[in-house]
Amino acid sequence: MASRQLVQAIKATRTQRGLTLVELVVTIVLMGILAGGTAAFVVSSTQSYVDTATRNQLSAIARLTLLKLEKEIGNAVPNSIRTTDSSSGDQCIEFFPIEDVTRYISVNFGSESASLTVKPFVRGQSLQGAKYPIIFPVAASSLYAQSNPGPLGVISDYEQASPVPSVETLNLAAAHEYQIGTNRKTVYLAGAPVSFCVVGTRMFRYRDYGIVSEQCSPSTPSCLPDAPPQRALVSDQLDNSGLDNSFEYLSADLMRGGLVRVFLNFSDGDESLELEHEINISNAP
Repeated sequence: MASRQLVQAIKATRTQRGLTLVELVVTIVLMGILAGGTAAFVVSSTQSYVDTATRNQLSAIARLTLLKLEKEIGNAVPNSIRTTDSSSGDQCIEFFPIEDVTRYISVNFGSESASLTVKPFVRGQSLQGAKYPIIFPVAASSLYAQSNPGPLGVISDYEQASPVPSVETLNLAAAHEYQIGTNRKTVYLAGAPVSFCVVGTRMFRYRDYGIVSEQCSPSTPSCLPDAPPQRALVSDQLDNSGLDNSFEYLSADLMRGGLVRVFLNFSDGDESLELEHEINISNAP
């Protein structure tokens, strides 16, 4: 009886023994493999999320930048656009923005006059920043040189003619000669020129710096403003260092209107987004 109990005790002891060293090592190796695979999956998923978020951010910045450029450049006075060339080191576009448009009634073409009569502008007196009546602009050089004779005059004030409410007189700051008109009799009322420039990793919009015969750039001393609100940030995260130009202008011809090509490269770390966008200038001289 005692011997039977002893045998049963020995068997119970054998069935309750622990892991061997080999089994323990194999278990640790398998757990390490599983942990490494899990970690790699988590890291890969996290990096994919970060990359996707970065690309979405760059796309959002690019989309807003192009919308801003398209809205403003598309409303430029025809043939008022000029860009800096690649040799200048700066990448800028400049143009006269249209504030309003109407048709002229009486212009003394071929000789100087201190006024002209037009049909009323839509905004009229509220156009505080618009003071350049432009007729038949065919070249940017004559606009920025403020040639006389030439297509650009300067308004001193508006005068509502009486007793004819459908006629408005534009009194000019100085006698000016307009050379030629058009069948449409179009008068563009323009504001002061504005510029968009890529400076390093940012793009700025410049205003209220006047009319300059030679195009300004950020590196031109005392030319473009260097502080808000005359200088406003449009976008950042740009890397156009490898591009010859950010802006390219193709003047209108018989087949199409003016065309602005925009080249922008947005970058954040290893992610980049290079864009080429075309903006049509639908306005005609």
